Amino acid sequence: MTSRLWEASTAQGERFIEAFVENPARALLAFDFDGTLAPIVEDPEDSRLHEGAADSLSAIAGKVAQLAIITGRGVDAVRRLGKLDSRHGLSSLVVLGQYGVERWDAATGEVRHPDVPTGIREAWGDVEALVADVERSGVDVAGLYLEDKERAIGVHTRRTPDPQGVFDALLGPLRELAERHDLVLEPGRAVLEIRASSQDKGDALRELVEQVKPSMVAMVGDDLGDIPAFEALEELQKAGMICARVVSASSEERTLDGHADIRCEGPDGVAEWVADLAARLG
Repeated sequence: MTSRLWEASTAQGERFIEAFVENPARALLAFDFDGTLAPIVEDPEDSRLHEGAADSLSAIAGKVAQLAIITGRGVDAVRRLGKLDSRHGLSSLVVLGQYGVERWDAATGEVRHPDVPTGIREAWGDVEALVADVERSGVDVAGLYLEDKERAIGVHTRRTPDPQGVFDALLGPLRELAERHDLVLEPGRAVLEIRASSQDKGDALRELVEQVKPSMVAMVGDDLGDIPAFEALEELQKAGMICARVVSASSEERTLDGHADIRCEGPDGVAEWVADLAARLG
């Protein structure tokens, strides 16, 4: 018998599932993209929406108050990589990109896409020079990849010979560089992201809750950048809302394990969890 790829790890997780099955139309389900709805890959441009997750979301979309993707990616990238414009049954989906600075509504096609801050463009040359300095100091940065995320610069260490060692060598200098340009440094799974806005996923989730006014909320994430959203759920729960922190677990990032009300085995587990929710609704 095949074992299930997810489990409710707290009473709060069980309570959310029970409340969801009883009244899904009052639920907001929010998801990170990379590592949650899409498997982590070496090249960010190779990222693709997990087909099982896509099917599960389509199965449940018409039964919930709101589906959302809250991501550090730009909305254009998520729409393209996830093929969201051509998928059926996702009319209740909204994508909040760049931690909520950008927005796309599947139902209306409306896009919020503010101008790119000049500070990001000005920082590019300094980031390249910093990487060159670190390399000259003896750190092997072969395979390091700089990603243009429009409102952010992603410094990916996954393809280097020592991803964690390169990450650690760059962390302090990149934080200082970000501060000089009045920018924000966001560490993640084998990536350091320099971005223009201090808005985080918690802010984005609170804004969405205010708009949708659900009675229950779940956030699904896999990385350090999802912790502010989990903290927002704790606030909402204290205010009387039924909430669940759902972790897409991996051996690469274990920090979130202690936050999990529901634990899924990576994107496969997330897809199975949503499919099981849909099946319980009949």
